Amino acid sequence: MSSTLLDRAFGFRQYDCVRTTTADGVMTLHLQQDPTRDRCSYCQSPDVIRHGAEARTVRTVPIGGKPVALRLPVPRLGCRNCGRIRQAAIRSARPFRRFTHAFERYARSLLPHMTIRAVADHLQVGWDSIKALSQRHLNTHFAQPKLKTLKRLAIDEIAIGHGHRYLTIVLDLVNGALAAVANKGATVTRSIIKSFHRRGMRVCRTASAGDSE
Repeated sequence: MSSTLLDRAFGFRQYDCVRTTTADGVMTLHLQQDPTRDRCSYCQSPDVIRHGAEARTVRTVPIGGKPVALRLPVPRLGCRNCGRIRQAAIRSARPFRRFTHAFERYARSLLPHMTIRAVADHLQVGWDSIKALSQRHLNTHFAQPKLKTLKRLAIDEIAIGHGHRYLTIVLDLVNGALAAVANKGATVTRSIIKSFHRRGMRVCRTASAGDSE
């Protein structure tokens, strides 16, 4: 397999595939990197020497429905520039993760259309792995934002328990993230609007009968 295909299909740049093996239905591509391409993971200096290596296996996107793993030696590099000894960085996979960035992107693209169990079965990985991947994505992109950072928001009121209890909710209109939840009351709404005015921002509001308080 050419290094160009490894780069474009799996995101592994400057690696060569030296052999391919198959076991338990998983195709494993054994990769190697030219030592002249080694860089210190701290200062990016090329002035490094190798102090052994540790084999690492990561799952990547499937080929024709067949699971694919990449196995590569990760060298320990002694840097003459900064004096540190560190493992070389793998830019196509995060440290301590079992999946490449390409695999995670592919799994996330399936989640809006399939259940977590269905995605896990399709990719032939554990349900908990896809669940954790989904949770990390949600925490990164939809974690509760701070009100002071919002530029476009929506304030609404929802009924709970057949209308016996009401909550005021604040949403970030940019990505739909829930910014705040409070008990019913115009005080909450007014405080949010005042904070916008203090920042020199305009507020467009649709009044309801419940806002006459």
